[in-house]
Amino acid sequence: MDTDPIYDAYAPIYERTGRDRFGAYLAHLTLTWLRARQVEPRRALDLACGTGGATLALAAAGISTTGVDRSPAMLQIARRRAQDVGLAVTFVAADMRYLENVASAYAGCFELVTCFGDSINYLTDDGDLRRVFGGIQRALSPGGYVVFDVNTEAAFARWDESDLVVFESDDCLVYNRLAYNPATRLGIGRIVWFVRGNNTLWQRGEEMHIERAWSDAEIQHALADAGLELVARLDVTGRTLAENDLPERLIMVARLTGK
Repeated sequence: MDTDPIYDAYAPIYERTGRDRFGAYLAHLTLTWLRARQVEPRRALDLACGTGGATLALAAAGISTTGVDRSPAMLQIARRRAQDVGLAVTFVAADMRYLENVASAYAGCFELVTCFGDSINYLTDDGDLRRVFGGIQRALSPGGYVVFDVNTEAAFARWDESDLVVFESDDCLVYNRLAYNPATRLGIGRIVWFVRGNNTLWQRGEEMHIERAWSDAEIQHALADAGLELVARLDVTGRTLAENDLPERLIMVARLTGK
């Protein structure tokens, strides 16, 4: 995960096209899974929170929630949305790779950490993956849970360099061109959008996003090295998956058993 300002120019388009609804859905799925096991987190940390889809869903459920993202433009939208609905949410501008630098007071504070929107795939270096899980381990209270989603190798195998329109309206068009290199296990997503302004002229924007196809085994090893125990693997419906069942998107639930 580099420091290029991805999601800054794209932030208003991300909100406009409702891309954050999936994060809100995964937050609800997470709470449903936890409550079925009589787990009621009081404090949550939402990493790579973007425009606040999952963050606001957690806060609306009565959980004291902190959202962290490195994009100022995304956080500006998230703060405005929280204010609009009257939710008291703390938002912090920070790179999740350096979670320990956010605030030492956060150590051991959270019963739940979430990280959605395939943000784990944006960690393209093994050291970054382990650094993030290490930061999560320090943020969790004993027995706390971390829940995150990843695009699996099955998903990246479909990145075939064809143009895919992901949103279209009278005044906005967004398309993606996705390419995947199995040798490097890196996927490159070119996000292009056209928006019609008040003067009826179309404005064009573009960002390049790079993701890595982490294997299930690599993620499990990185979790274990951080002292996090994998307790469940789910699909997007919340169905529990077997060890060898790898859908295109995998939701992983891990727990900090001791500290």
